[in-house]
Amino acid sequence: MKVFMFHNKSNFAALSDQFRTSANWRKGQAKRFAQDGRNADAAQRLLKLESQIVIQDEVWQHLQPLVSGPACLAAISETNRDVGFRTRPADFAAWLENLHSNLTRN
Repeated sequence: MKVFMFHNKSNFAALSDQFRTSANWRKGQAKRFAQDGRNADAAQRLLKLESQIVIQDEVWQHLQPLVSGPACLAAISETNRDVGFRTRPADFAAWLENLHSNLTRN
């Protein structure tokens, strides 16, 4: 099993694959549960968030110690699953706040 760890900002900023994977999963859920429009909306929102990936240096300084561990990929997945259901981040900065919350919750 490959473990992802993000040791530098440019590596972390390349997490767009995670957004696309989550959006594709939501699209599949939208077909499966056609009566629930939240999945299709979440898929669109994830792609919009992916297009906004920018991490300021001061934000990275606080985030880097948290995303260098093996729990990061699970937290990213959880944060993406929340989009459109438990959270509605207005932009990538808000998504990062949700990720930070998921990483520090315990």
